[in-house]
Amino acid sequence: MNKVWFKDWFYLTLISLASLIALSYFAWISPGCEGGMDSYNHYLISRFSWKHPYLLLDQWGKPIYNILASPFASIGFFGVELFNILLWLGSAWMVWLTAKKLELKYAWLGFILVLLPQESVLNTLSGLTEYLNEFLLILFMYLAASRKWNFAAGLAGMLPFARSEGFVIMLAVGFYLVFIEKKYKSLLWFLAGPVIFNILGWIILNDPQWILHNPYIKAQLLDLNICGSGSLFHYVNGSRFIFSLAGSVLLLAGTLWALFSVVKISKNGSFLHRYMFWLCAGIFWLYFGVHSFIWWKGMMGSCGYSRVMIVIVPLMALLSVYGAHRSAEKLSKYTLYLKTLLLVLIGVSFSHTYQAVRYRIPLEISREQAEFVKVADWVKTQDFSKNKLFFLYPYLSMLTDTDPYDKERFEFLWSFDFDYSPPGSILIWDGHFGPNECQIPLDKLMNNPDFELLRSFIPEEPFKTLNDYSFEIHVFKRIKLKGKN
Repeated sequence: MNKVWFKDWFYLTLISLASLIALSYFAWISPGCEGGMDSYNHYLISRFSWKHPYLLLDQWGKPIYNILASPFASIGFFGVELFNILLWLGSAWMVWLTAKKLELKYAWLGFILVLLPQESVLNTLSGLTEYLNEFLLILFMYLAASRKWNFAAGLAGMLPFARSEGFVIMLAVGFYLVFIEKKYKSLLWFLAGPVIFNILGWIILNDPQWILHNPYIKAQLLDLNICGSGSLFHYVNGSRFIFSLAGSVLLLAGTLWALFSVVKISKNGSFLHRYMFWLCAGIFWLYFGVHSFIWWKGMMGSCGYSRVMIVIVPLMALLSVYGAHRSAEKLSKYTLYLKTLLLVLIGVSFSHTYQAVRYRIPLEISREQAEFVKVADWVKTQDFSKNKLFFLYPYLSMLTDTDPYDKERFEFLWSFDFDYSPPGSILIWDGHFGPNECQIPLDKLMNNPDFELLRSFIPEEPFKTLNDYSFEIHVFKRIKLKGKN
């Protein structure tokens, strides 16, 4: 019987529509978002990128994200949240299509496992770049599964300009293309992305070494480590939230089956097994291992955010489908037990995610943001039209609907020059960014005769922010240049 309700795509479509409607509604009603100030920064860069074209190549915002997200950002922050929701659902569909292309059973399982982790669900309500990289990565995997090597290699070379970890992914892909599939001619496509973007940076920004001026490389060279470090097993310990319990168990099964299969069949064996071990598992575990290492060592500006693993969730899903496929082939006597275990794992994982969503959504603004609401209300009562404002907290731009890249009126606080910035400058110092990213201790302003304190915003209930600083906001006006009357 060729009835539509016997087709898995029918039910996956229903799940997609329900997820799209629910998350769009949650995004609309939520005052806050996930991703903190990073989300607002990405939104602001993409929103104002066509007004200030140099932002299209901003390496913190990421060029591909800046370009593709800009139409969505033009309708407001809800637009970039919708962009992420669509990318997330698109990634689930691409996993399903890739599993079908590889002729794996249980392709529907891959779709479910992309949507199941609570970290992935909650962070759709953000302006983060992880979902674009997630989608581009699984699109690359689909092209590789289709053996369209030139297109796949070209896309892989573009990944660093969606997120910096794309360079890590390129290492695994380059190894696979050269040493496993021996697609030497595809290397020209592989290198095209970095070359083209660097040429654009040279032409547009007059920076011949544009590609080297990555903010994370810069943070490492300057030894700017504001987040500290943590356990080498930080991401392992959080795996049931990052990949779900079902995904974590099936991921290990898929990885072990891939290792067993590639060893057993040798390097000249089945394409499926080469693809799953050297490419899928290779990218996954290299990416996972690099992030674990740099957080452990406190390198590259890492803050140990779990959300960075969203990028490789589709690879987890593919490996899980492969693991289920191989288990069904080799352990056919235990099919009933395996299916029961699978249903239990999915049920428990869904319960975890449901409880997290129920508890967290609608997303509220943070205590820091609540204080900046007071700052914004006060700023609106002041006439600062002739003063240049220095601040870094992006939520203030959201509240006042200002363009922080209008250099005639605004500058980032970290660029304030204590020797030359003109009298009349207004500094909005906060306890999160001021002493950390901006490297401006409060005492440097409080005990400085060149500055006048205009207003302080101190929470009624004190709380600590990054690196155990008390969160306060102080507004200063520069009244004279250093050492001059």
